[in-house]
Amino acid sequence: MGVGFKYIDEDDKCYGIAGMAVAMMVWDGENLLSSISLDAPANEAMNFTSDFYFTGNPRLSAKFAWNRILEHYQLSMGMFIANIMCRNIVLHNTSISNELKNLAYKYILEEGEAVCSLENDEIKALFDKSYNYLYNIFNHSGVQNIIFEFVDQLKLKRYLSQKEVIENLQALGML
Repeated sequence: MGVGFKYIDEDDKCYGIAGMAVAMMVWDGENLLSSISLDAPANEAMNFTSDFYFTGNPRLSAKFAWNRILEHYQLSMGMFIANIMCRNIVLHNTSISNELKNLAYKYILEEGEAVCSLENDEIKALFDKSYNYLYNIFNHSGVQNIIFEFVDQLKLKRYLSQKEVIENLQALGML
């Protein structure tokens, strides 16, 4: 079964959300997450704090602002890749096709050029590093068990606060 960008059912959505939550944790971005709602439309399931939507500040140096934008781009990239990987690897126990990987890269490339003014080779290096790192994470049986439990909680409660997400995924730090 091939998984694309759109969710095929509620299970698929749960695992996509779980993947994004895992990415938030492994990239130390959990402080930018406000809550998760399974009942929200797909593009609104993850709610972020206002710090996630960094718009710049004239009192900050251009270098600081650019680094902050780059960090958020990398976090968004990680969440996007993790969404796809969690659904494929953990839920459906399948590998990610080259076609899907290339499509994901194309999307990441467009965002990197538009948001960070990065060159293709810079984006490719960031993508490959994130992809390989997340591939190892989602193929780890301990991580998969944590995800299964997280998905069960998400299905049961339908809404998780930042604190609940962190509590449910804190075991990731022990692996």
